[in-house]
Amino acid sequence: EVAGDSMINAGILDGDTVVIQDGPDHQPGEIVVALVDREEVTLKFLHQQGAMVALEAANPRYETRLLEPDRVQVQGRLVGLIRHY
Repeated sequence: EVAGDSMINAGILDGDTVVIQDGPDHQPGEIVVALVDREEVTLKFLHQQGAMVALEAANPRYETRLLEPDRVQVQGRLVGLIRHY
């Protein structure tokens, strides 16, 4: 279940349920579930920017985070979304 508004411009809202394909495989620019520093789980667009990993929100209020690759573990990629009204 999504908590927060960092992906609202991608149509992913607080309280939505995301369907994640488990595993580290992903394509550049896909939305992934990333574990940062073994303690924070986040849903973001993932890009490679030089030697760094860029985690990009879909909300202009949030800055793109640039991190060393060893700080980011991709746990899966977004394949679906469930919303309850």
